[in-house]
Amino acid sequence: MKQTLEKIKSAAMAELASADADIEQIRVRYLGKKGELTAVLRGMGQLSPEERPVVGQLANEVRAAIEGAITAKAKELKEKALNDRLVSEKLDVTMPGKCDRVGHQHPLTRAQREMEEIF
Repeated sequence: MKQTLEKIKSAAMAELASADADIEQIRVRYLGKKGELTAVLRGMGQLSPEERPVVGQLANEVRAAIEGAITAKAKELKEKALNDRLVSEKLDVTMPGKCDRVGHQHPLTRAQREMEEIF
């Protein structure tokens, strides 16, 4: 049982290290309702009363380690996405903005100015 927990932990850490965006799938695979760690925890009822506390403690440590790694990887990916977005969307605030002209001239004003240009 202990070897199984260690294998689950090492496999989860390896997948998280190479993951780019599918962190939620990894979380579900290991910590979800039908996840590998949950299956091991369900099998604890078959253990002897002396082994249960030891295996339970180890299982909780593995769960905490996987959750911590998932949280750290999610934070890392979020920061990377923000940095990529900031690099691609540079805006120089010191440059003058564009003045958009609002509306149109009144038709009589336009006609008067055309007449002034002609004469």
